[in-house]
Amino acid sequence: MPKQKTPEVTSHTGRRVFFLVFFLLLLYVIVPRLGSFSASFDTLGTANFGYMALAVILVVATYCLAAGTYWLVALKPLKYGRTLGIQSASAFANRLLPAGLGGLTLSVQYLRKSGHTTTQAAVVAAVNNLLGGAGHLLLLGLVLLASQDAATPAFSLPDIPHGWLILGIVLGLIAVLLLVFKTLRTMIYKTAGQVAGYLASYRKRSGRLVLGLLNSSVMTGCYALILYLSALSLGAELSALQVFVVFTVGVAAGTATPTPGGLVGAEAGLTAGLVAYGVDSSLALAIALLYRFLTYWLPLVPGFVIFVMVRRWYL
Repeated sequence: MPKQKTPEVTSHTGRRVFFLVFFLLLLYVIVPRLGSFSASFDTLGTANFGYMALAVILVVATYCLAAGTYWLVALKPLKYGRTLGIQSASAFANRLLPAGLGGLTLSVQYLRKSGHTTTQAAVVAAVNNLLGGAGHLLLLGLVLLASQDAATPAFSLPDIPHGWLILGIVLGLIAVLLLVFKTLRTMIYKTAGQVAGYLASYRKRSGRLVLGLLNSSVMTGCYALILYLSALSLGAELSALQVFVVFTVGVAAGTATPTPGGLVGAEAGLTAGLVAYGVDSSLALAIALLYRFLTYWLPLVPGFVIFVMVRRWYL
């Protein structure tokens, strides 16, 4: 009796599995948070739509700028249009996984599809994130130098019990793993050497790095302006400099929150920052919800549509 061949998994079946996993993530992550979306949407009833129209334009600009940074720092040539599509799709992908992992994974897969090795793609993504952080710190430094008023509130960081002990234990475990497992140690050394080589290659790309830093700074400024316009649209009396400090607090709180897009944590951080500057708590919450509606919920639907359209570039 001839041996039966095992049927191969076709690409059509693979796409079905992908969309099944995708919709399970959608049900698990997005649907339970529709109440937050509803609360954000309710604030639009009292907002100034002139300010909101300008804010929406700035939201679109942030994705154009995000694509521009990747286009500048990539180690292999990228097509800007496709890069913009991937960054727009990340508006949806980042809603599925915490700490920006969805968008990061999407970008790395796109870079690999564009000719980068896995290590090169990881280096480019890391440089992109470093430029984003550096651009934010650059603007924050300029804000604090320009106005003493912007830095008056005191924001206290949470105390982590036995923080140094935990850090020591983690570092100790890493050291033991490196000493015991020779293969792991060799792989890390090899990868570290490759990463160092790729990073060194940026010395020949200093101009593009500077442009990437400026691009990231402008993108950060756009997000801060969106928060400023959200405050203006609801009648809050704050300076642009004060809003930037509040925006920084919101970013820090959202980054520290292990939810997709920093959900809940970002809103809490923005609200606390606004209250620290004397904004009424109910108004502060409304501003935070409106800002998050514009930057988190509003790009979700177009991000999903673009995500479906561009999936053939990285699957």
